[in-house]
Amino acid sequence: MNTKFSKLSFTIAVLSAMIAGASVASPTIVSLGDATATSVRDSFVADNAIDKNKNTHWEADAPGATWTAKFSSCQRVDDLVLNWYGTNKYTYSVQLSKDNGATWTTVVNNTSGKGNENKQNVTDQPANAIKIVGDSDSRLRIDELKINSLGSTNGCTSSGTSNSSNNQSNGTSNSSNGESSDTSNSSNGESSGTSNSSNGESSGNAQYPADVLDLSKWKITLPISLNSNSNKATEIKQPQLKTYSNSEYFRLNAAKNGVLLKAIAGGARTSTSTAYARSELREMQGDGTESAAWNCQNTDHGMYLEQTLLHSTTNKPEATIAQIHDSKNDLMMVKYFGPSFANGSTDIGKLEARFNNDTTKKLLDSTYKIGDPMTIDVAVTSSGNVNVTYKNLRSGVTSSTGTVKLTGIIGSCYFKAGVYIQACSKTDIYGNTNTVCANKDLSADKYETDPYAYAEIELRKITLR
Repeated sequence: MNTKFSKLSFTIAVLSAMIAGASVASPTIVSLGDATATSVRDSFVADNAIDKNKNTHWEADAPGATWTAKFSSCQRVDDLVLNWYGTNKYTYSVQLSKDNGATWTTVVNNTSGKGNENKQNVTDQPANAIKIVGDSDSRLRIDELKINSLGSTNGCTSSGTSNSSNNQSNGTSNSSNGESSDTSNSSNGESSGTSNSSNGESSGNAQYPADVLDLSKWKITLPISLNSNSNKATEIKQPQLKTYSNSEYFRLNAAKNGVLLKAIAGGARTSTSTAYARSELREMQGDGTESAAWNCQNTDHGMYLEQTLLHSTTNKPEATIAQIHDSKNDLMMVKYFGPSFANGSTDIGKLEARFNNDTTKKLLDSTYKIGDPMTIDVAVTSSGNVNVTYKNLRSGVTSSTGTVKLTGIIGSCYFKAGVYIQACSKTDIYGNTNTVCANKDLSADKYETDPYAYAEIELRKITLR
């Protein structure tokens, strides 16, 4: 055996392995910051997509939005993983920049993704910024974005430190296409969904919904279940309600001067006999642990609301936003009815007051536009009559139902406020079949296929008298 040759062969093999190993870097996760978006719905801000918390997400207020973030340093981008919110399919493109957003290169073009771990491979290239661009028909909602790098590089420049020419919003000013940000109203007078209360003040120190609203005589029912094998909605009463919030369904708005209540088509329900979910306040009495029960025919009582309907479901866009209920009947409901082929965010529909299980109907507003702030005053007299007074704070429309007699009363009465949707999905968010929904005699376009399809209301004031 030629010893020199054997040693030389071994040395070459070791060096080759070392060289090969040196050329393949282990991917690392890129550190991201300075996240912005051209469209933000409510408190679902751009930073939520990179906060490493899957209980939060960024959500655009309209289709065609873009989301942008910068890297802490120039990186050799290898691939990226998008975790999408809900079960919708999203159509999007990905662009990278190596000059902090002055110019962009499309690396993923017009692709679709849904759910978790939507991975896209990218040709190894330097970048210090990324942009996710939604299709004109796709309203993006990102739980988390993760970008893998093969290491830092010197292939970037520091030019273009300002936002790019599409005038992206940082979540505190309006975008160039007139869409509203999460903390200011758009130029056409539409509500952004987090508009200031009537006195224009912000409750900047508020931490919980009960810091903004007097909830001492209320409990909240939410469309989530503590047991995934059950359809039973969650209830929060006093004293827990004083310091309770839910990041998705019951939370402060961005200005901290209102409370957002959200119900979803596939949410948990109050009983097995109902198809619909709610995020709704129910009147209580005493220390807030006992259900209110007043005599519907011998009590002077009232409820006043300042609120804004922010969103509706797109299929069967109907929602109840104020109620008087007895032990069995819907004695009074203020309901929103959206148009056919609703988009859920800018529709013009109508508001009606309905009495005595829908036997009497009174039109409140024939041109209610989602995002319009309103006041609703419900007055019950000791003679068993009720009157609903309404005002649209944007359009100036005012109306009153006049006196309506409550009939067919069973038991005692109580008020309800919030949002109770009239749309459902056959499968709930826990993967269970909603048999009541499935058995409804509805046309195909009346069911929501996405269990996370939602309606949402912003409540700025609620008082009882």
